[in-house]
Amino acid sequence: MVGLIIAAVVILIYTLLGGFKAVCTTDFIQGMLMLVAILAVPIIAYATMTWDTGFASALSKNGVSSPENYINLFKTPEGENTSTISIISGLAWGLGYFGMPHIIIRFMAIKNEREVRKSRKIAIAWVILSLAAACFVGFVARGYLNTQLDGNNSETAFIRLIQQMFSGNFALVFIGGIFLCGILAAIMSTADSQLLVTSSAISEDVYKGIFKKKTAKDEKTEKKALMIGRIAVLVIAVIAFIIALDPNSSVMKLVKDAWGGFGAAFGPVVLLALFWKRSNLAGAISGMITGTVFVLFWSYIPLIQNTDLTKFNGADMITLYDSTGLYSLAIAFPLALIVNVIVSLITKKPSEEITKEFESVKTIEI
Repeated sequence: MVGLIIAAVVILIYTLLGGFKAVCTTDFIQGMLMLVAILAVPIIAYATMTWDTGFASALSKNGVSSPENYINLFKTPEGENTSTISIISGLAWGLGYFGMPHIIIRFMAIKNEREVRKSRKIAIAWVILSLAAACFVGFVARGYLNTQLDGNNSETAFIRLIQQMFSGNFALVFIGGIFLCGILAAIMSTADSQLLVTSSAISEDVYKGIFKKKTAKDEKTEKKALMIGRIAVLVIAVIAFIIALDPNSSVMKLVKDAWGGFGAAFGPVVLLALFWKRSNLAGAISGMITGTVFVLFWSYIPLIQNTDLTKFNGADMITLYDSTGLYSLAIAFPLALIVNVIVSLITKKPSEEITKEFESVKTIEI
């Protein structure tokens, strides 16, 4: 509780007072800390595990009955073939990146077109390094930790890996503490970015874009928009704080649903806006609604009779996700994309002004 309160207050202070520049600056520092931690910890753990033996032998010593299955990407630890549903669901996570507002806003803030080429290389390199290292953490933790990992405690594998590796004397504990700060950095960088996006959406898009659209953008309007944005940050922060109070909530479930919702709602809109000049407002709104509603429907509405009461806490009815195991984004994304295209084709074309802007942007060399 103390840690949660301190983190919330710190994030709120620099987000409210510093705005976008403060968030970008802190995100850069946090990103470097995250990268060092997530690269160093599994490499050190792997080297420690295997300095006098092979990885398969280390797994066997730690209770993995079939190391050859564990190492095989297409086998479960029990020796069964990895299901097609699991592979599709895993790949579907990649679709979410197209619709993440806290990621896209960084590209929207680039000062000129010439920076895009460099920025996209940095972004792709970051994703490859960080996600590969994250997978490596889970891979190594199973063989290094002296306790078993399962669905109930797998989310804390990185924390427990650091605690077990860096213990015994002050120097090691201090280094472990620095690496643990990498987790806090990941939390803070995502939280402040989401708060900032919310603030911008409400103050710029809703207040100034709808309610003050026909009025002059004077100093009074700007000050009021700034105040509305700050109030939005406070409200969203309080809601997030309340959600975080539940000690039994799954971080993976929260991230999975948020990632699916954002990806399905905004991903198709962004792609079509960039690559298809016929996409219009009606299609974008229809696609956003379709993607959002489908994710909620797939993941939260119990529609299927539970035939195995030993699972899902004995619930009589379960969701389509529980029944199939298929990640909602795998269906919601293409469905939202199709709806966007169909509605755009049967409704009015974009104005000539929008079409010219699309063509002018398309000719820019990046």
